Amino acid sequence: MRKVFLALVLFVGASLAVLSPGANAAPGSVRCSKLLDVRSGHMLSDQVIAFDADGTITYVGSANSAPASNSGTVIDLSKATCLPGLIDVHTHLTGDPISSGYQGLGISVPREAITGVKNARLTIHAGFTTVRNVGAGNYTDVALRDGINAGDVEGPRMLVSGPPLSITGGHCDNNLLPFEFHFKESGVFDGPWPARAKVRETIKCGADLIKICAPGGVRSKGDQPGTPQYTLEEMTAIAEEAHKLGRKVAAHAHGTQSIKDAIRANIDSIEHSSLIDDERHRPRERARDVSGVRHLQR
Repeated sequence: MRKVFLALVLFVGASLAVLSPGANAAPGSVRCSKLLDVRSGHMLSDQVIAFDADGTITYVGSANSAPASNSGTVIDLSKATCLPGLIDVHTHLTGDPISSGYQGLGISVPREAITGVKNARLTIHAGFTTVRNVGAGNYTDVALRDGINAGDVEGPRMLVSGPPLSITGGHCDNNLLPFEFHFKESGVFDGPWPARAKVRETIKCGADLIKICAPGGVRSKGDQPGTPQYTLEEMTAIAEEAHKLGRKVAAHAHGTQSIKDAIRANIDSIEHSSLIDDERHRPRERARDVSGVRHLQR
């Protein structure tokens, strides 16, 4: 059996039981009135989930057939419905919406990490056992992930991107300070070869994936959500370098042109897609695109 970390989401106001990654766990079991089998889509009645001290699930099935045990924690959820831990693929656990804009200039790197500790705990207690964190300042999400894995912090399993990559003055740069501060965010670069260097640096510092801000965005100064920022050449360089190093790429992309460029660049996921249009590629156009890829591969 795969090692998993048990988290149960309970319906309609029932209490939540969590065994989180890295915690000082003990063997035990959970008794559920009903359990959702997500593979079959069936709701099973009177179920027991047993786990060992490492958090490995050793039994899932009928309470009548459960192995006898005289030790360990017994969590009685016999009046609740249980389901497997949820996954959120777009989070910013180290951020706080009330600290955006000019107010965010007063948030230090350590304070951002502490915000992440708070949000990680809230997230695991809401039943999310895995999250993909797509963008955090100064690798605070890397520190949070490592703290969770070490058992120092309570939270979900995290896949993290570190700082999002941005053009100078783009959606994921900081445009609130005047010129004399000469400040730019740690993920900022311009051009295809600097793109490769920045991907390598981000992975060196612990990123599980790469996040880029392809067009402009909401709640950032000096840009618009539909305006392209990274070029196709830059996005292609990012995707090639990340894939070579075994990482996937997520692209923040509201605008239509940036969505299409991200697809052509072989980026793995498009976030938001707010202004996407109804265009469908005709077979001739698709063949020409494929031919171009084959030519590059040769």
